[in-house]
Amino acid sequence: MVERLSSGEATVSELSEPFSLSQPAITKHLKVLERAGLVSRSRDAQRRPARLNPDRLVTAMEWIERYKRAWEANFNRLDQVLDRQDHDSQ
Repeated sequence: MVERLSSGEATVSELSEPFSLSQPAITKHLKVLERAGLVSRSRDAQRRPARLNPDRLVTAMEWIERYKRAWEANFNRLDQVLDRQDHDSQ
């Protein structure tokens, strides 16, 4: 959905087309993205198009990157411990 919205606003029905999800399920996903500030919705007559908030997406990506680095450091330490155990058992 985020990828689709990166190319422009879309309605729930337009967002549900490529997915095997119902429109209510798409609406639930949109509400989560709205609460996170990643998506906003407006009213255009009968339509309620959703649009991506790119500034908030940058903030989210920065947050994700911090945790990615932390997890990579943890995995590197785990690899070192496992390598030592393997070396000691030989």
